[in-house]
Amino acid sequence: MIVLLSILAIYLASLAFLRMRNRAHLPWGRQLTDFSTFMVPFNLPAYLLSRVPLGARVPVETLPQLRLLQDNWETIRDEAMALYGQGHIAVKADLPASSFYKDNRWKSFYLKVYDHDVPSAWSLAPKTRALIEQVPGMNLALFAVLMPGKKLGAHHDPFAFSMRYSLGLSTPNSADCVLTVNGQDYVWRDGEAIVFDETYLHATHNDTDVPRIILMTDVDRPLRWRWVQRLYFHFGRFFNGLFYIDNLDPTKTGIGNRLSRPLARYKATMRRLKERNRPAYRTGKWALHLALVGLVVVWAL
Repeated sequence: MIVLLSILAIYLASLAFLRMRNRAHLPWGRQLTDFSTFMVPFNLPAYLLSRVPLGARVPVETLPQLRLLQDNWETIRDEAMALYGQGHIAVKADLPASSFYKDNRWKSFYLKVYDHDVPSAWSLAPKTRALIEQVPGMNLALFAVLMPGKKLGAHHDPFAFSMRYSLGLSTPNSADCVLTVNGQDYVWRDGEAIVFDETYLHATHNDTDVPRIILMTDVDRPLRWRWVQRLYFHFGRFFNGLFYIDNLDPTKTGIGNRLSRPLARYKATMRRLKERNRPAYRTGKWALHLALVGLVVVWAL
């Protein structure tokens, strides 16, 4: 019983933390089961030990190593545009981002995934890849395209041990194409960059007829305790290694993507059910969640 009450207390405290921390919120029905709720205890050391200001957005100057990319944004843009024209920035069989790729609304080209082997990045975008290698703490990087008339709905990214740095390369340069972080809009513009805490609620939309092409990266959040920083690094390397995928050879991928087919089929089935019969979808979803809660209760007792 003590274990069960402790789990419940941590869960409720995590919900309260998210509601108080964010100006913008997910609906309660979604927040109760959203992955971000369960990641709060894991992320707390990153918040408490952060050497950069806590907040939804951080001045780019706070991380001076990023200046190299902005100073060379045109070189990066040229490689991205060449890849886009050749069709290499494309939909991926990437489980964690699978919902983003739906309806061909979002496309990507992976440049770096920790030290995992992505040979197409070096062969097709050598200048950008070389620049990224010169940025300390940058372990994830990709070209990302949001297609015209498309959007990515509000969501929290799960991990606080990194900060999101995004650099506009070829954008509509319009207030109709924005990133919204914690309720505040940021207009995408060529050659301009933003650093934000991806665990805050964020969304993006492109209500123009021009694709939005950016360099999207994660850079380590500087922490006061080096050993905690190293633990987070090794976790990030392990987790992302499960799901990395090469841009040209989809067989060169992590074991997580290889084992994800049953989950992908489940998600596809649930999406079809949601489109055809929303009440049945909600009933099935909550039945599954209650069953999982029941298993936790039985285990705790």
